[in-house]
Amino acid sequence: MNYNPTEEEISFVNNALAKFNDEKVGPDNHILLNIVEYDEDQNIIGGLLGGTYWGWMHIDILWVDEKLRKQGLGTKLIHAAEAEANKRGCHHVHVDTMSWQAPEFYKKLGYKVISELNDIPDGNKKYYLIKEI
Repeated sequence: MNYNPTEEEISFVNNALAKFNDEKVGPDNHILLNIVEYDEDQNIIGGLLGGTYWGWMHIDILWVDEKLRKQGLGTKLIHAAEAEANKRGCHHVHVDTMSWQAPEFYKKLGYKVISELNDIPDGNKKYYLIKEI
């Protein structure tokens, strides 16, 4: 076994799985959905990184500058991403977050917890959430 594969080997494995999936259910048509917000000095103050595929949007990362949290920027980013996902024909969103991050934030926006992993890391949880859009 090779625990340090090359980019070419990683690409091979990714492409092999994509080919298998395409044969079973058709292409996922994954399109990145990335949004960045700036302050008046053009400093990045927040961002959402994710994408859309098979009628779903996924949120990989949502970040808001610590000084600006709880002022609506995260909600603005989520709503903008959901609107764009809806234009792309998406019907649901999925995201995961850690217990010290934003589970309550997502719940306030209508996301429902569908699963939890305990002790990741010890004494904490990882939440998996979805929302119909």
